Amino acid sequence: MITFRPLAAADFPLLTSWLAQPHVRRFVQKSPMTLEDVAAKYGPRVQGEQPIICHVARSDGADFGYLQAYLNRDWPDAADGETEGISVDLYIGEPAFLRRGLGRAMLDAYVRSLALPHFAQTTAYIAHELANTAALACSKAVGFMPVREFVEDGEPMLLLKLGV
Repeated sequence: MITFRPLAAADFPLLTSWLAQPHVRRFVQKSPMTLEDVAAKYGPRVQGEQPIICHVARSDGADFGYLQAYLNRDWPDAADGETEGISVDLYIGEPAFLRRGLGRAMLDAYVRSLALPHFAQTTAYIAHELANTAALACSKAVGFMPVREFVEDGEPMLLLKLGV
């Protein structure tokens, strides 16, 4: 069973390690981040200074992934101009947890039981690079449907939408 706990400042070394993993660097964090960089980026989120919720996914008591959600109207550049609903970002940080179906399970559980109810919304968006076929398959398996392609930082992306 997958559970979620709020991200804490004590998790910053873990996030730094995950963000350095080759599979995370490929599609999520392309430039290296130091512990200080992670603290600067995620500190305001943990302290409630930014309108975003951040969680660590756990399976059988082991931390393995990161998720965040936010209202699109609060981050207008994040969902390629969408202003309704929420957007979700996630990754599996621990390599041993890849290719076990946990990405699909954590996305489904997070969106339906935590993120959408938290923000009192019924629509969620997620975007992936077109080259990230595993993430696209995961999101589609949860029920996200393609909306449109766009380009972000020179990379072709696909925006997907889930309505519940």
